[in-house]
Amino acid sequence: MNDRLTSPETGVGAILARHGVLSPAQLGELRELLKERKGASVLELVVSNKWATEEAVARALAVDCGFEFVGNIDPAQVSLEAATKLPISYAKAHKVLLIASGEEEATIVCGDPLDVAALDHVRALLGVSVRVLVAPAGVVVDAINRVYERQDTMGELKSEEAGEDEDEGDLLDSDDDAPIIRWVNGLFSQAVKERASDIHIEPEEKEVIVRYRVDGELYIARRASRQFMSSVIARVKIMAGLNIAEKRLPQDGRISLKIAGRALDVRVSTVPTSRDHERIVMRLLQKSNTLLDLSDLGFGPREYALMDSLIRRPDGIILVTGPTGSGKSTTLYGCLNRINQPNINILTAEDPVEYEIGGIHQVPVNAKIGLTFASALRAFLRQDPDVIMVGEIRDKETAEIAMHASMTGHLVMSTLHTNDSAGAVTRLVEMDIEPFLVRSTVIGILAQRLVRVLCPHCREPYEATEHELRQLAIDERRSAMRAARKLSARYALPGVDYQPVGWFGPGMPTFYRPKGCEHCDNKGFVGRRGIYELMVMDDAVGALILQNADAMTIKRAALEGGMDTMRDDGARKVLRGMTTVEEVIAATQEDVFVE
Repeated sequence: MNDRLTSPETGVGAILARHGVLSPAQLGELRELLKERKGASVLELVVSNKWATEEAVARALAVDCGFEFVGNIDPAQVSLEAATKLPISYAKAHKVLLIASGEEEATIVCGDPLDVAALDHVRALLGVSVRVLVAPAGVVVDAINRVYERQDTMGELKSEEAGEDEDEGDLLDSDDDAPIIRWVNGLFSQAVKERASDIHIEPEEKEVIVRYRVDGELYIARRASRQFMSSVIARVKIMAGLNIAEKRLPQDGRISLKIAGRALDVRVSTVPTSRDHERIVMRLLQKSNTLLDLSDLGFGPREYALMDSLIRRPDGIILVTGPTGSGKSTTLYGCLNRINQPNINILTAEDPVEYEIGGIHQVPVNAKIGLTFASALRAFLRQDPDVIMVGEIRDKETAEIAMHASMTGHLVMSTLHTNDSAGAVTRLVEMDIEPFLVRSTVIGILAQRLVRVLCPHCREPYEATEHELRQLAIDERRSAMRAARKLSARYALPGVDYQPVGWFGPGMPTFYRPKGCEHCDNKGFVGRRGIYELMVMDDAVGALILQNADAMTIKRAALEGGMDTMRDDGARKVLRGMTTVEEVIAATQEDVFVE
């Protein structure tokens, strides 16, 4: 942003106020911020303070400058030959994308029409008149990334055609490593843009396949000739600090990157395969991700209130259960962030530290030097903690120390790998933890899964069938039985509006299914949300734990007391149009039902 135009009469703030984007009060506050933060970007301050959206700002500036506004840019319609006349570093710095270039006129899209110097430089470089379009800054930067990535892709295709005989020696003897570096860097930048959680680099018989896991689903993102595999593996190993000569044993490493100003921690795992090359999987952890509140994660009103009451207890153990990748760590971070106050000492032991939170002291465990969850937890007890978070309870030693910490006046949060909340009780007993210890220390167990969220722009409504209602256990008979339950005191919270999930007619409810559009990359889904099952320790469940009852018996007692299962929570989200029946059925197991 050209910030020399910041005077009260002609500045950017004044332009935005003149077009109704900023109120007089916001304009005054903006001027005060500019005095405090010398050199700060006006547009970034306006957007970051949520006074206006990037689109509203771009529209106002376009009108004021007399340029045409465009809401989006289709990278496929941009001339790659024209775009690459500007270096990508210059294009990103000035948020300028050259989309067409002719003998008499060129067309550019910019995010800041007041950056007159950049527009003049483009005119001087091209030597023709320039037609200027204005788009939101984020849209311009995203289009720049997508367009310039096509340059690398075209180079890969040419290399594949030139090397069809797949002579690996030629590639290894080549001194030109830049294409490989750009290609690997492109994998990370594209993965971040597409919100991928994992990158898989896999050798096949004649090619290299790259797959991204987005919203829990794997899909093929890139292909390249097999002749590149050795160089790609070597590049990733160098970045991760691994031994590039060792190809017979699995190796683990880490990469720290910064992409578009965001810190990225990458966990790298390599394993040898029968195809003469190693297979690489990389888990992406964006440390700078904004932490979500529990309500943003998908908690309903009652579960939100119950969880909020549990995390404010002075002592006890709260367990979050589910398989790998079900969002357990994100839930725990949301809990910690909610109670993070200067008067509370919070310590965590994690493997690895996924989010860095100010005010919380986080310890990455390292088994190679003896810093395990158990040893970290033991050390925490000498650090005067109020709240302790342990990444995972994996063994009896860690479980015993956690329970000792709970009994000595500390709130402990951790995770377990079990299918449901009742299964966590039997899992602890299987670790040789005495049932009376479980009963006296565990105050709540949250089981969770993730389901994909339907794209709100293209989801298709349809009339539900009787079979789907039975699958979700919200047919009329079971809905009536659920509504007739008498909630125990632990589940009946005063002032919290709770309605048992169900459908009582008339007719059939409206469900939704995915379709696909430009907003969701034709996937039909955007992001994921949790479905939850929160079992609070009450007298009925506690008595069964002391009797060493099985998980199904414990779950049945919790249901009688008022617990909703994960499928119940999923059904509620299906009725709201958030997800599909198929997503909920795939994520949950058949629940016991209290007759």
